[in-house]
Amino acid sequence: MRPNGKFFLNLHYGLLSPVRRCKNTRVMGTSKSNLNSCAESLVNGTNDREAYPKRWLAALVQMNCEKKVASKLDKLGITNYVPTQKEVHQWSDRKKIIDRIVIPMVVFVHLTPNEEDAFRKLPFILKFITYPGSKELATPIPDEQINCLKFMTENADCQVTIEKPLHIGDNVQIIGGPLKGLIGKLCRLNGNKQVVAILLDCLGYACVEISINDIINN
Repeated sequence: MRPNGKFFLNLHYGLLSPVRRCKNTRVMGTSKSNLNSCAESLVNGTNDREAYPKRWLAALVQMNCEKKVASKLDKLGITNYVPTQKEVHQWSDRKKIIDRIVIPMVVFVHLTPNEEDAFRKLPFILKFITYPGSKELATPIPDEQINCLKFMTENADCQVTIEKPLHIGDNVQIIGGPLKGLIGKLCRLNGNKQVVAILLDCLGYACVEISINDIINN
């Protein structure tokens, strides 16, 4: 547990780290022939499962299509996991329970290495997520990390969010608030606030405090 009370679960491929944080909320068209062709390739590629054990991978899909992709993968017999968390949204006249997508544009899939090439050819899959700069086509995620993520999203009474680690000196972009779109450098960490700086030649840096939720690596 960090000093600010957040719980961190590091996912192995290094791009996403779910964070448990309390907030006010409580907690693609595809032709049938293409799907059948890819399904046959996936089935035919799984003859030697002991030599090639299945492993979890993170697949990138189009925004707001995570559940649709999961449904298509279910029909193809491909084990998959889309992290969601139930939340109660309150309006003035009603309440509604929704399943919030915890990691937008990501569907986890359980495949053997010799199934991966056929999986990449599915028309609704953009690519596998890997470490930045990695030469490998797919970075496996340990089973225990997926199991911990499932436990966290199913049992946490606070919102689970995803944050990329930020470090002093990183180029960052502000994605929320009145300074949305501004690009600068992260020059200081201050609890839940980050200090973003803009260099002014011969003068120094113009600095401003920004909420941790409003900046990303650029």
